[in-house]
Amino acid sequence: MASWTIKSQTNEPDLALKIVEDQRNKGYNAWIEDENGAAVDEQSLKTTKRVATERTVPEWRAALLEWRAAPLLFVLASVAGGFVVLYLVGLWVDRY
Repeated sequence: MASWTIKSQTNEPDLALKIVEDQRNKGYNAWIEDENGAAVDEQSLKTTKRVATERTVPEWRAALLEWRAAPLLFVLASVAGGFVVLYLVGLWVDRY
């Protein structure tokens, strides 16, 4: 018998609870996970609408390398390159 995994992603706790309830009503084994892959307590999600999560170091590193950080990295690299060029020009001018 084949086993299938279906995933959906949302930032809305009410929608996540509705999706899980709908899947369970259809006979599937459904649960909610946080962004780290840990199971979420649905009772606390129903009452507080929030789940406490901690970011780990690899997640911060991955966030820096996302495409949204690319313009910032480009600007920082351009500024650093400009300083290197100015330093080299200063050495060349100071020589003569």
